[in-house]
Amino acid sequence: MPAAAAQRLERWAARWARRRQGVDPLAVVLKRRRIYILPTAFGATFGTMVFTMLLGSLNYGASLGFALTFLLAGLGLVVMHHCHNNLLGARLKFVGAAPVFAQQVAEFRIAVENESATRRYEIELAYERHSSAPVDVPAGGSETTRVAVPTRRRGWATLDRFAVQTRHPGRLFRAWTWVHMDARCLVYPRPAPPGRPLPQSSGTGATGRQTHGDSDFTGLRSAVPGDPPQHIAWKAYARSEVLLLKQFAGGDSEPCMLDWDSLPELDGETRLSQLTRWCLDAAAESRPFGLRLPGCTLALGTGEAQLRACLEALALYPA
Repeated sequence: MPAAAAQRLERWAARWARRRQGVDPLAVVLKRRRIYILPTAFGATFGTMVFTMLLGSLNYGASLGFALTFLLAGLGLVVMHHCHNNLLGARLKFVGAAPVFAQQVAEFRIAVENESATRRYEIELAYERHSSAPVDVPAGGSETTRVAVPTRRRGWATLDRFAVQTRHPGRLFRAWTWVHMDARCLVYPRPAPPGRPLPQSSGTGATGRQTHGDSDFTGLRSAVPGDPPQHIAWKAYARSEVLLLKQFAGGDSEPCMLDWDSLPELDGETRLSQLTRWCLDAAAESRPFGLRLPGCTLALGTGEAQLRACLEALALYPA
């Protein structure tokens, strides 16, 4: 029951804050009226201790007890003032979110800019129960941090509400505010498992498979589940710990048109997943490919731009 009551209170506070503040632009400066501050659990314990010391000093008439009590109380007030000012005047700016596949984590990049003459310490961004690593923002500088949002299905993932918070200095108080940005990240359909071959070109019996013996390396793209291990750029992975796939151009390759109507046995979302897998396979082999959906046709093309255009069309296809 206490947990359910706390959740209801939190939802009510979120609705109240959104009505009070409205929708924020993609770049917002934190003003005094929207920053809230409360003691942390450690701060509540500290306050209880100071109050107990005050009662003891009154009871026994201890001058040194009064001096220590008022010193600690003054320290707490100074900490509260600095904790609030650590957020006051900071500027938050949405700087983008790279597209991901469904059921991956979308990372919204938020820049924390500090136009004041003093450094800001331990600024955190929080979404639901997850917080980013705290960052220190130098005077006149900026730091970019990421808010992780799990995705469940294709389309647009939104970051409609997140918290900016700090507990510096002393962790006696938590100052925070809610930000309601219309920030979005494109989510591609989750690729189907590998194994189903690419469709053959019309009127030919060619398999369309490309050999890379005389192919030229053209670049890297982010790897996704099911990509061939032999094309993974392992040296780049050792440097950055990010899986990237090598792409090639040249050699013999047959164009293929990836057609919605060629998969009549599958339901809508499964067709989109299979078409996504085919787009990735064709791009990995540098085959010219196009995409045909009901009401939308993308002409044959190659390269990263063609892959992005096809994946975007699949992501935004009407349900």
